[in-house]
Amino acid sequence: MASIIHKLYSSGKISTSNPSRFTEDDIIEIFLALKNRDVRGKPPKRSTLRKQMQLLKDVCLECKNRLVEDMLKDGRIRIGSDNQEPYSLYREDLIAVLQACRQVGGWKGEACRFATAMLTFLQLRPGELQLSSLRDLDTRKWTFLVANPKGKGIYGEVKRLPIPDVLRPFVLDFIKARNEMLQSKGIKSAEPLIPAVSCKGVNNYTQQAFGRLKKQVMQEAGITFKWKDFRPTGGQLALDEGVPIEQVSQSMRHASTKTTERYYCRARADPAFANVNEAYNRMFLDELAMNGKTV
Repeated sequence: MASIIHKLYSSGKISTSNPSRFTEDDIIEIFLALKNRDVRGKPPKRSTLRKQMQLLKDVCLECKNRLVEDMLKDGRIRIGSDNQEPYSLYREDLIAVLQACRQVGGWKGEACRFATAMLTFLQLRPGELQLSSLRDLDTRKWTFLVANPKGKGIYGEVKRLPIPDVLRPFVLDFIKARNEMLQSKGIKSAEPLIPAVSCKGVNNYTQQAFGRLKKQVMQEAGITFKWKDFRPTGGQLALDEGVPIEQVSQSMRHASTKTTERYYCRARADPAFANVNEAYNRMFLDELAMNGKTV
């Protein structure tokens, strides 16, 4: 906070660095600087911004300056809520990542390609795939058992999911690559679905190692992503293609659509405006024609 205020004062954007003398304009500049400050490429959460403004208010009150408190009360400064647009990859980015996996090749490339497809098209959480076993995957009935759901033993439900057609070629390619990798290392069988082979034996990837697995793929694709980004991507792609939100929510194993829309996917604004525009055109086509307007 002190560093930001010092920079604003040095650049002439605020009139003073003394909290007792802050004007309304000074406070607005400080608020905007805090609001727009990038943290790892993203603006701070509203909860973080709220704590920072509370700190600024307390400091100013200590200095007998009530402006921050008054501006927050009467709405001249609005922090808002954390209900921001859920993040997901666009279809073009997803394809670029899958292509980058091919370019990387080898075991890392094959494992990342499989993980990307599974997390997207089954809308899995990273841990549900990272901790899975080979027996969870049934290529005869084409199902996948989510044996380690979030909240397992408390509220998480162990569930068997049908594997969609688009995912099946990825599964077959991975099983072949997995067998070849294990054979090359003289390993007859391995329980983990995505086995991590080391001098200590064969185990599931740790959470940290699973996160690092994609580093080379990100460099090849020129796209930064987290494994958790593919779950909302799968939901958003289905929603964009016209699948009702209720069905998308069910496929994501959510208890209600509120969770789906708040944290994972929701109707995009541009298609929504376009659909509304087309609806108006259909509804008022005759009126537009009478007024000599064309659409």
